Amino acid sequence: MIPRATVTYHGRINKKSLSLKRFALGLGLGIIVGVSGVVVAFLVVLREPAGAAGAPGIPTLLFENARAKGWSLTLEPGQSTPVHTHELDEIVICLEGSKLRITKPGPEPEGQTVQPQFGEVFMPPVKGVTHVLTNAGATRYRQISIELK
Repeated sequence: MIPRATVTYHGRINKKSLSLKRFALGLGLGIIVGVSGVVVAFLVVLREPAGAAGAPGIPTLLFENARAKGWSLTLEPGQSTPVHTHELDEIVICLEGSKLRITKPGPEPEGQTVQPQFGEVFMPPVKGVTHVLTNAGATRYRQISIELK
């Protein structure tokens, strides 16, 4: 509904009333559009993965700017990342915890097991490290990582 101007007792249109109504309508629509955008962004980040245990867990780039890169990674039980090398330091935020096996390739592969918990934030020493990350647990593992340039 379009706001109508009010008419004063002298027969003139009250422009101030019309301006306030239009402002309120625009503000309300702006808030609705802004909140909708935030909800859509969260749904994209928190969407269910399409991967299975046989397929490699490939991180998804969420954003990149001059100072950082943001990644999302989901590993189903038994699923692994491809062999990769970290060129940057990173901060990891665990969204769903599980038991992880970290394996460094070589003639005699080195490995360690860690178990990040939901909500844990940590900075693993990965700069310059080549490894494979495998979900060795019984539940899905999800993380957001921020690479610092």
